[in-house]
Amino acid sequence: MNQQSMNDQNVRRIDNEKGDAMPDATSTSVSVIRRLDPQTINHIAAGEVIERPASVAKELIDNALDACASIIHIVLEQGGIRFLSCTDDGLGMSPEDARMALESHATSKLNTIHDLTSLATLGFRGEALPSIASVSRLELRTRTHGSLEGTKIVSEGGKVTESGPCGMREGTTIICRDLFFNTPARYKFLKRDTAETGAVADVVGHAALARPDVSFRLEERGPKSREILHTPGNGDLLSAIHAVFGKETADVMIPVISPEGTPVRVEGYVTKPEGGRGNRSRQIFIVNGRVITSGTLRAATDEASKTWYMKGRFPQLVLNLTLPGSLVDVNVHPQKLEVRFWDHHKVFQSVYRALRSAFEQRGGIVTPTPRIPSSSLSERQIAYTDIEKTKNHLPETPANTLKDREKNDMSVSISARVDSDDDHLEKTPAYSYPDRDKENKINVSVAPHVDDDRDHLNKSPVHTHAASNAPVPPIGECDIHKAQSSKDDGTLRVDILRNARLIGTLFDTYILLEDHIHQEFLIIDQHAAHERVLYEKLIEQRKTSLQNRPAGQLLLVPVRVDISEGERALLLEEQDWFSNLGFEYEPFGEHSVVIRCIPNTGKGPFAGLDAADAFRAAIDVLDAAKQSGTLPDDTTVFHDMACKAAVKAHDSLSNDEIHVLLNQLLRLDNPYHCPHGRPVILRLSKRAIEKKFGRIVG
Repeated sequence: MNQQSMNDQNVRRIDNEKGDAMPDATSTSVSVIRRLDPQTINHIAAGEVIERPASVAKELIDNALDACASIIHIVLEQGGIRFLSCTDDGLGMSPEDARMALESHATSKLNTIHDLTSLATLGFRGEALPSIASVSRLELRTRTHGSLEGTKIVSEGGKVTESGPCGMREGTTIICRDLFFNTPARYKFLKRDTAETGAVADVVGHAALARPDVSFRLEERGPKSREILHTPGNGDLLSAIHAVFGKETADVMIPVISPEGTPVRVEGYVTKPEGGRGNRSRQIFIVNGRVITSGTLRAATDEASKTWYMKGRFPQLVLNLTLPGSLVDVNVHPQKLEVRFWDHHKVFQSVYRALRSAFEQRGGIVTPTPRIPSSSLSERQIAYTDIEKTKNHLPETPANTLKDREKNDMSVSISARVDSDDDHLEKTPAYSYPDRDKENKINVSVAPHVDDDRDHLNKSPVHTHAASNAPVPPIGECDIHKAQSSKDDGTLRVDILRNARLIGTLFDTYILLEDHIHQEFLIIDQHAAHERVLYEKLIEQRKTSLQNRPAGQLLLVPVRVDISEGERALLLEEQDWFSNLGFEYEPFGEHSVVIRCIPNTGKGPFAGLDAADAFRAAIDVLDAAKQSGTLPDDTTVFHDMACKAAVKAHDSLSNDEIHVLLNQLLRLDNPYHCPHGRPVILRLSKRAIEKKFGRIVG
């Protein structure tokens, strides 16, 4: 089906809805809006309170959608405080309905309390317009389809000051001026204009995701007028996601469709694991066309995604749940942001199964993003003043067998490379079992070590699974001790690491070392180790920089990052905070910024941050702090930056890269734990191993 056919169907559907909703196109004197009876009012009254311009925008958009609008245009000035208008092409209101709409608990969407079980509209209490009118200077213009003229009503502080006919196109326009002009107590709690604009943009964006068949346009007027958001209204949810969240997010979305047999229909999109964010601000849940927040849906999402996403990362998603109105109660929250499900367990299972199915079918097998070799990373991100010529250039030497490795051994003492961390090293193949004949010690002065089993190993194939059918005890039963931060308790000392010999890697995730002197086997998590190194570098830069402000690292090629309107407001308000972290950026169009400078972590292998990831981590931390009403913690930002920039599990490291990483780790005061508290190093004694093999008893 082509796009024109889809649009024609949408137009016909909207026309049919309008025709069904109008009792008589020529009978404009018949009032559709009526005042509710006292019993119904007592059941649904919420004492609707308008808190900010975003509250106004939400109520006006809900009314427009309930009027079967296909185009909704919102205009604001000074964050919507001075001026906010909403224009739609919906059904419009007769003069009688327009006057009745400004009275409390007057609505066309509900007759009795029993109608709540079959409610198909977003609004139903009849409190929105009276609440808005009571705290602003409001102007309402409306005209029904087929009427010769429209109706205009002006009120100030809830009192009607003007009423009469007017000329206008079919539909409704509501203008709200000077919000809270008569309630200074509420006015003083409003935030900056940019923050209020961001909140309005979030409301409009969420409505656009809930109704992709409606075209939304949000415009800001002022010294620099601009269009903040414009959705096509073609009924395609992915197009709406592209317009609201940007191309970067839309490109990593995969479809979600609930499997057959689930009690609740679930449809939408979710990001692949690489599209995770540091908070849940882009998790949009829609129930029967209504955007809501729900602990049940959030828990189902966390449970379904926890094995696919890194700890502390959350999927971006837009999920639309469809279920009979009788099975969901929408009259439980003053602003209708929460609902009560008839069976939380079935809703949980439906969302869980739909997301798991999506991950397993389309997002389960993810090709890891190739890690940029250290030299390339430095060249791309190094500061202009730090560019140096390559000092050492190691050729790539493939080695597939132990004898080949003996001939082409690239083992280098870490102590011998203490001053070569800044060298640009070309990536060499990762070794699973380096040559044991030559010393691979971490320090430079070590006694020669000859392994009598070397010839046997060269002749024997390496097996990944045990041939015996004998039961293998769980690894957790082995005598493994977490390394402690204390150097005096004998658990693990830095000198033990210095005298350890590199054996190889396991699963491209763990670095394996042998301490021949103390008869111990050491396992290092490469991600946790690198994360600790980067974190300490960021902290050190913060401590030693002039005026507690890190010296930024200029980028040769500026990096563009897509942002939402809410994030744009954060970046404008908190530019000093970002500068103190070492970021320098500037707007690039309406929905992106270019990063020109990032926090400096030095140069050389394993030094560079990914500019976009580091910047996104800072935004997520700041956004989370703003939502919780707390101040952002710089150390938390550095945690997330280091975690994102560190090598990941399954990243294959060469011998030289391992040496450099271990050398950097040994320079730290606390190399034992990553910034999140996980152990970097585990140890297993020779005695514990021999006990498991039955070589010793007791």
